[in-house]
Amino acid sequence: MTDIPGPIVIRDEVFSAVRECVAESLMIEPAQVALASRLIDDLGADSLDFVDIVFQLERALDVQVRGSEFEWLTRLDFSSPEVMQGGFLTDAVVDRLGTWLPALATVEDRAKITPRTLFSLITVEAMCLVAQRRIDERAAAR
Repeated sequence: MTDIPGPIVIRDEVFSAVRECVAESLMIEPAQVALASRLIDDLGADSLDFVDIVFQLERALDVQVRGSEFEWLTRLDFSSPEVMQGGFLTDAVVDRLGTWLPALATVEDRAKITPRTLFSLITVEAMCLVAQRRIDERAAAR
């Protein structure tokens, strides 16, 4: 994963595509999907829904997001001392997640983030940020 050089602006068409993919995967109305919607806690997504949303996003936006922050997140070894200490995510992991997971800013004590807390913080905005970053990287490579 690369560091974000500056704030990413989510374009309307990216949000619209993410909203449609999330709504279709979860069989809900697109109007129910907002940037701040948490995929698990607010919209009722599970891990299979998450995978489906990612595949749909790749098709809808013609970008590769599987090798992105989402894959890194799903491959975290929560038994590793580099990832977890005392039942909580390490500062290094939280810092890395903070580059694409804006909802982390709402957590009062960043030293007390559990895996459950982490997954509950994945929002539509986070999905948009990852997709927008991939679109921007593709455009810069041209």
